[in-house]
Amino acid sequence: MSNNENISVMSHLDELRRRLTIIAAVNIGAAMFLFYKAGSILDYFLAINPGMQLVYITPSELLGVYIQLSFIMAFVLCSPITGYQIWAFVKEGLYDNEKKYIVISLIFGVICFIAGVAFCYYMVLPTTLGFFVRIAIADVESMISVKSYISFINTMLVSFGAVFEMPVLVFLLTKLGIMKPEFLKKNKGIIIVLIFVAAAIITPPDVISQIMLGIPMVLLLEISTKICVIVDKTNKRQTV
Repeated sequence: MSNNENISVMSHLDELRRRLTIIAAVNIGAAMFLFYKAGSILDYFLAINPGMQLVYITPSELLGVYIQLSFIMAFVLCSPITGYQIWAFVKEGLYDNEKKYIVISLIFGVICFIAGVAFCYYMVLPTTLGFFVRIAIADVESMISVKSYISFINTMLVSFGAVFEMPVLVFLLTKLGIMKPEFLKKNKGIIIVLIFVAAAIITPPDVISQIMLGIPMVLLLEISTKICVIVDKTNKRQTV
């Protein structure tokens, strides 16, 4: 490797280190500020509780929940800065058309993630938690720790937010020529089976959560297939 190549590699590593430092500093700083608002943030999670009696079973558990919520909210609020820093690092190695497609995907990706989180918060979680309350046994007192409750909520919110990214991912892969409609149509049955397997893995071990994640994933698969067909036709027209 020549001296110029060594300098280029070191320059890229320095830039990467600088941008990662910015991301870490911003997220940690935001988390420290949000820690003092963690009680208010927790109220939003408790608002969807249909009547479960929550407890904390160790002296430090509530503190751990506050820290967890602080970093999660910091990650969400600082995601535009994080995304910009990552984009600023990788964009130099992309072609102009690739930059355009990725920017479009990022914008709609944020919208779809928010839609998934909102759908989970307002529709899925009240139904799921209400079901758990209804099947409770009268002779057995429930003592659900606030840590396990918040972990359940966070897992569900992140899972639905990530799943709603499917159409955006399919759009990007199709636009870049990596995915074809024929693949989705031919393997539709296998993909549906994998969807429910994935739903069983990424959600808590209860059938209701798995079904309520699996069904939207199947619907999103249908939407993604239609998007793939439309984008593929556009690609073919542009190459003619």
